[in-house]
Amino acid sequence: MSLVFKSKLLRNEIKHWLLVGSLAIWGLTASLYAFSKSEKLILVGIDDAGVRLITANSDRLLQAELKSFLKTFFEYYYTYDEKTFLDQIGHATELMSDDLWQRNKDKLLELQQKLQKTPLSQSMEIETIDLLEQGKIEAVLGLKVRARLNEQKVRLKVLIEFKKHERSEKNTWGFEVVELSDAVI
Repeated sequence: MSLVFKSKLLRNEIKHWLLVGSLAIWGLTASLYAFSKSEKLILVGIDDAGVRLITANSDRLLQAELKSFLKTFFEYYYTYDEKTFLDQIGHATELMSDDLWQRNKDKLLELQQKLQKTPLSQSMEIETIDLLEQGKIEAVLGLKVRARLNEQKVRLKVLIEFKKHERSEKNTWGFEVVELSDAVI
C-alpha cells in the first residue's frame, strides 16, 4: 500500500480515475434531475404597456389573441373565390379539430366542385362577436357574394365552440375550433 502512494505515476492515475468517476456521477445526477422536472410553458406578453409574464387566463393580451384568432378563422373560412378556395379552406381547416374537419370534409369538397362550375367570390365583414360562455362565441357576419354582375348581401349568424390547443407550426394560435354552425338571418 505504501508503494501505491509513493509512486507518482500511480497517484496521477488514481486522481485521473477519481475525477472521471466523480464527473460521470455528477453528469448522470444532473441529467436525471433535468429530465425529472416537468416542462413549464412561460408566456411573455408584449404590448404598448411593455413586456410582462402572462399568468392569468383573463389577461387582456390573451383576450386580444382570441379575438385575432377568430378574425383570422373567419377570413379563411368565409372569404374566397374559385381560385383561392382550396388555399383559404386549407388554412381554416388547420385551425379546426380533426373531428370537425372529418365531419365537414364532404361539404367543403362539394362546395369546391360547385365553385368550379359556377365561379363566384365571397367577402366577409365581422359585425359582432359575443362571448356566450367560456369556449363558445356567437358572431354576426356580413357576407357579399358576387357572381358575374350580381352582388348579394347576406347576414350570417355563426356559432363557434373552441378550446385551448397546443401551439404547432401549422396552428400557431393557442386555440382550435371544435364546433361550427352558421345560419342565414
